[in-house]
Amino acid sequence: MKARKVIGFFMLPAVLLLAALAWAQVPGDHAVLIGDFAWEQALRKERADKDAEFKTSATSPMAGRERLTIAGKAAPFHVIRDGRVANPADAGEGPVFAVMLKDGKWYWSSASGVACKRGERPVAQESEALAQGDLFAAGRLTLGAYPGPDTLALIVFDPERPQVVQFGHLLYYPPDRRYAVAARLERFPEMKPLKITTTRRLEKTFYRYGKLRFRIDGKDLELTALKTSLEGADARFLFVPFKDDTNGRETYEVGRFIDLEEPEGGEVILDFNRCYNPLCNYSPAYNCPLPPLENILDVEIKAGEKAYPH
Repeated sequence: MKARKVIGFFMLPAVLLLAALAWAQVPGDHAVLIGDFAWEQALRKERADKDAEFKTSATSPMAGRERLTIAGKAAPFHVIRDGRVANPADAGEGPVFAVMLKDGKWYWSSASGVACKRGERPVAQESEALAQGDLFAAGRLTLGAYPGPDTLALIVFDPERPQVVQFGHLLYYPPDRRYAVAARLERFPEMKPLKITTTRRLEKTFYRYGKLRFRIDGKDLELTALKTSLEGADARFLFVPFKDDTNGRETYEVGRFIDLEEPEGGEVILDFNRCYNPLCNYSPAYNCPLPPLENILDVEIKAGEKAYPH
C-alpha cells in the first residue's frame, strides 16, 4: 500500500514533465511532438529491413539478371536451361524445365529436379496453370513467372549478379516530418480504368480512385490516387506514382511511388518519407509504370528514397 502512495505522489510531476517535453524545440527544426521520435524510429527500422531484404532475398531486385519474354503463338513449347531459352535438342549443362502454352494458359514440366511454388505450396506439373508470381527454383537461380494470354515473362534472379553481391544499402533523404502531410481525399464518382505507359513501352491498366489535396511549404498541391486492382488483397491499397523537381538529379528520373492503405474517411497522411523507387532503378529486368501527367509536381520533394547508383 505504501508503495502505491509513493508512486501516486510522483505521478503529477511526471505528467507535467512529459507535457513540457512533448513540445520541445529541436535545434534548427520545427517544434515536434514526442510521437515524432517514434515515427522516425519506425521509419529507420523500415529502411533497415528493406536493406536486409535486398541483400538476402532470393528475389531481391538487385539480383534481377534479365527478363525472358516468351511468345507462345510462335512456338507453344520452350525449354529453359540455366535461366535462358534453349534449343530443345541442346545437351548443355544447367537446370532445365519446359513451359507450354495451352488454350491461353501456361504450364510447366521438368525432369531435372526444378521446383515451382506458389507461396509455400508446389505448382503441379502439366496440370496446373502458372499464375502471376509463381517461382521456379533452378539451381542457384530463381525465376519469377508472369503469364499472359499470349506471352510468358520470366524474371531471372541470380544471387551472383554483381549488383547484389556489392549491395550495402539504399540511399535516402534524412527523415523529415515536414513531408508527412495531412491530405484530403476526394473520391471520384466511379473508378474508371486508366492506361499507363511503362518503361518497356507497354501499357498497364490502373483505376482512378480519387484526388489527394495537400500543402507543402505553403503551396497547394494534388495527386491522383490509383488502384492496381479492384479485387483481391491489392484492392485495399492506393497507388500514387509521382514526379517532382528532384527527378533526374537526386532522385530516379522515372519518378517515385507511394502506397497507402485505403482510408475509411476523407483524411489520410501522405508521408513522402516512405516513397520508393520503381524496381527498374535496380535492374533492367523490370517493367515499371510511368507517373501520369496529372501527377507531376512542380516542387522539390526532398524526402524518401534517392536514386540508386549503377
